[in-house]
Amino acid sequence: MRLIFSGHFSEKSLQFLRSRPEKTLYFPLDCSARNQVDSCPRNYSTTHKPTTHNPSRSLTKTCPDYFRWIHEDLRHWRETGITRETVESARRTAHFRLVILNGRVYVNKYRKSIETRDLFTMWGIVQLLRRYPGRLPDLELMFDCDDLPVIRSTDHQGPNAGPPPLFRYCSDVWSLDIVFPDWSFWGW
Repeated sequence: MRLIFSGHFSEKSLQFLRSRPEKTLYFPLDCSARNQVDSCPRNYSTTHKPTTHNPSRSLTKTCPDYFRWIHEDLRHWRETGITRETVESARRTAHFRLVILNGRVYVNKYRKSIETRDLFTMWGIVQLLRRYPGRLPDLELMFDCDDLPVIRSTDHQGPNAGPPPLFRYCSDVWSLDIVFPDWSFWGW
């Protein structure tokens, strides 16, 4: 099944890539019970336009304090970087691969997730692209939509034992899964 999130923010901006062509389903980004259409309305904003100015949220050259956790989660690859082989090793448990390239989102689904967790995680990424156009870098990541961590730190010790970079909704002190916001409650 080929799924495409469509809308005026960009034509086919979220594409699910499969090796064989299948039926295409469209998911509107402006879902309401009375307006079930197969694309966003023409007046759907292509960019985020805040309605009020908040001087306390001004742009700064330094990152907020909570960014330290991002650096902490990515510390395992600080010296070596993340290789193609390392990314591919995360496929074992990943539900999907997500690629952002030139402001467009591409997805390869590997297996079905619980409820609609995968779709709303992808939808959240599209909303980030919409809110911060041109500010999200090109990237590729593997994502597991289950709750329990699977990348155990004891399995990845030593100089050449880099863990697979696998994103998920939770982790713990014994695991190396990279924590990512759980936006799936939008769809449950």
